Amino acid sequence: MVKKKSCFTRLFLVFPTRTGSALILERYIIREILSPLAAIGLVLIAIFSGYSATRFLNDAVNGLLSGQTVAVLVLLKVLIALEVLLPVTLCLAVVLALSRLYADGEIPAMEAGGIAPGRITKAVFFLAFALALLVGGLSYYARPWAYEKIYTLEAGAGKDFDFAKVEAGRFYELGNDLIFFAEQLDSDAKQARNVYVWELTPDGRKVTFAEMARQEDATAGRPKSIVFRSGHHYILTTAANRDRFIDFEKSVLPLTPAVKPLEYRRKAAPSVRLAGAAEPKEIAEYQWRLSTGPATILLALLAIPFSRTAPRRSRYGKATAILVLFFLYYNFSLITKTWVEKQVIPPFPGIWSVVLVLGLLVFLLVFIPGLKSRRAIRQASGSRRVET
Repeated sequence: MVKKKSCFTRLFLVFPTRTGSALILERYIIREILSPLAAIGLVLIAIFSGYSATRFLNDAVNGLLSGQTVAVLVLLKVLIALEVLLPVTLCLAVVLALSRLYADGEIPAMEAGGIAPGRITKAVFFLAFALALLVGGLSYYARPWAYEKIYTLEAGAGKDFDFAKVEAGRFYELGNDLIFFAEQLDSDAKQARNVYVWELTPDGRKVTFAEMARQEDATAGRPKSIVFRSGHHYILTTAANRDRFIDFEKSVLPLTPAVKPLEYRRKAAPSVRLAGAAEPKEIAEYQWRLSTGPATILLALLAIPFSRTAPRRSRYGKATAILVLFFLYYNFSLITKTWVEKQVIPPFPGIWSVVLVLGLLVFLLVFIPGLKSRRAIRQASGSRRVET
């Protein structure tokens, strides 16, 4: 049974030297890559969203986070992860699309018709360049913005705390500076017995014990709070001989404290601020944000030699190989980032050293073979002219 050639293969066999045919080839290859790109991207985003949701759903069940807050946190996590999900999706899409064209004999037919392999590289480069702009923008602008929102939401997690959803005998972390524990709980009455609260203060720590506690919901002029009865405070300060022990009949702990500025975290720092930083940790973070765009292009180009498949051979083995290569690059980038932060290696070239190695591989595996193929095509064309 003879396999029917595609319309694009017949086009290149009939008009092998037309520039218009080469442009159609580039569009055809881009379209073939976009189909698996969209499918794989949606699957990876769905998987990552489910994984992120499991991290926050436990807090939602225990009354520490509302359903709306969980949804926002998951979306922010996905936004941050796109700087990794998009490049790996592009690598897989390039391998799967080009492997199919090789297996079906379309690319060999194009090359036999005089189309240089550089046209394939050019098509992949254009698509990778557009995606690299998106990935670079996400890393440079969206990444710090998303981290700032996450830190803000986590700092205000206590406002969703609810006695009706928590369990006795368990520790609950309300934000970054408050821990709640109760030996007995009456969820219906929103009351607790033998309650302990550990609180981090600006000058030390405060431990509160109360025989009884009751939750009071927010009203027009009062935030949601926990009212303690018959207990005492242990106030431990960093200064010598300043510790205090205070008995009380009633004490109120607001669950929506006054808004205070978040502490500085480099992941949430604007990229413009990191550009002139001198600290190794800030330099590593800034290099990471700048390297994601170029790495997207290089990884996509490196997928081209991994896509060459013999006719009627499976293309999924090549996909496994490019996945392994991608995660090797990603892990080495993380290791290098950590080394820069800990001053194991100098800040320059830092993370760029891994990108340079990736660029060297692209030069050796993509551009040198491409130049040889172009030279061979020119020599073959010259021989045909001489014979004519």
